[in-house]
Amino acid sequence: MATGSSPHAGRHLAFPFHIGSDGRTATPATLDDHVRGEILQLLLTAPGERPFLPGFGAGLKRLVFERNDPVSAALAKAAVTQALSRWLQERIVVEALDVLADDSTLRVDLRYRVRASGAVHAISLRQQPGNRP
Repeated sequence: MATGSSPHAGRHLAFPFHIGSDGRTATPATLDDHVRGEILQLLLTAPGERPFLPGFGAGLKRLVFERNDPVSAALAKAAVTQALSRWLQERIVVEALDVLADDSTLRVDLRYRVRASGAVHAISLRQQPGNRP
């Protein structure tokens, strides 16, 4: 193992997938960037969308077509909590998760700590009817 490398480090694909300037498959710059990509994939993937991982996903994109009220926000929070716990509990610690229905906007604010690095990051997603995340 190279000096300064983490036992959790490795070669991961960038999210979204693309080809780098060197003509090879792009990789995230850091493990923290990779974990952020994993979280976004999990939150935006609908359960059943991945053939070999049918339980993977929190399904936030489908909420565009649902009512936007406190009950929907609570259901979304439960789905996100369950998905993060099932799929990423070994990578992150959720420090705060807020899901709010505000007028026509559903807002998801996640603050998490990457276990391997100890770094704390935040992701904020906002969805309005008719807009794509």
